[in-house]
Amino acid sequence: MGTNSRLALSISLISLLLITPLSFADSEAEPPRLFSDASEMEVTLLGPWNKIRKNVKKDARYPVQLTYKGADGQQHTIDAEVSPRGVTRRLRVCKFPPLKIHFDKKKLKGTEIGGNKSLKLVTYCHTNRKYEQYYVKEFLVYQIYNLITEYSFRAKPMMIDYRDSERRGDSITRFGFLIEDVDDVAKRNDLQELDIAQVPYKQLDGVTGSYFSLFQYLIGNLDWAATDGPKDDSCCHNSKLIGAGEDIEPKFSIPYDFDASGLVDAHYAAPPDGLKIRNVRQRLYRGFCTYNDSLPQATGLFREKKTDIMALFETNPHLTDKNSNKAIRYIEDFYKVLDDPKRFAKEITGKCRGSR
Repeated sequence: MGTNSRLALSISLISLLLITPLSFADSEAEPPRLFSDASEMEVTLLGPWNKIRKNVKKDARYPVQLTYKGADGQQHTIDAEVSPRGVTRRLRVCKFPPLKIHFDKKKLKGTEIGGNKSLKLVTYCHTNRKYEQYYVKEFLVYQIYNLITEYSFRAKPMMIDYRDSERRGDSITRFGFLIEDVDDVAKRNDLQELDIAQVPYKQLDGVTGSYFSLFQYLIGNLDWAATDGPKDDSCCHNSKLIGAGEDIEPKFSIPYDFDASGLVDAHYAAPPDGLKIRNVRQRLYRGFCTYNDSLPQATGLFREKKTDIMALFETNPHLTDKNSNKAIRYIEDFYKVLDDPKRFAKEITGKCRGSR
């Protein structure tokens, strides 16, 4: 064998040694994290749905099987449990309740759902398709805030085939979505969830406080509190606190649960008591005056993201033209306020709460 031949053989062997471990590593690579993107999953959820509907007031857990196609192209079936959750939708509005899915973390290794102990699932509520439109819009509201800040819950859209494990042939397919756990929101931002009863508003980060307040104004939502909650030991109402520690500032409030907003416009939603609001479509700014210095930065970002926000409602395949157009008009009204200095001073800075 000549020198050139031996050299070529050596190079080939070295290349093989270098490539083989990488190829092996690729084949063993972890699947993408569940909330790493907003691509839609097709899911089958097998469970005793009729039994759950009949016992919706009970905080019991029921066995289910969740089946989906993974990024590897294979079908995965996961044994889990579900329990009814919430108050309004669960007890007053829906025929089918929102759910929390409880997982055995040991069984999730090597799957997209890995690392999650439990997740909130927004379900179909009623067989009537108009309810599905509410939750498509609510999902898009989560995406709006994702465009504004990383201090936000991500949501995973799904088309879910609910099959009753005790009544053969009983099934329905509807849109739904999972909501990221607050611990993961905190970890993404190198922070932790804070378990405290209340927080002075001046301890909240000013910039994200302005994002939070303008976002709630954009969607027409008043069903929230960023500093305390309905219970003395629970902060906050429809938002979660994260931060570097209980005694460390600033802290960050992360909003969730938007079905009472004007943008979603659910027929069962009503304004909170004590506010002079005719209906949920009427906006009222509830931000704190201490954030006013941060409002120019916040409004600049909302203007920058306008095209992307509009695109969410223009391109979603599950949203009807009627609902899409109505949502876009509602969002346009928000930008009219931002672009009119007199209206902005009257309806935003003039309505802020607390000392200026």
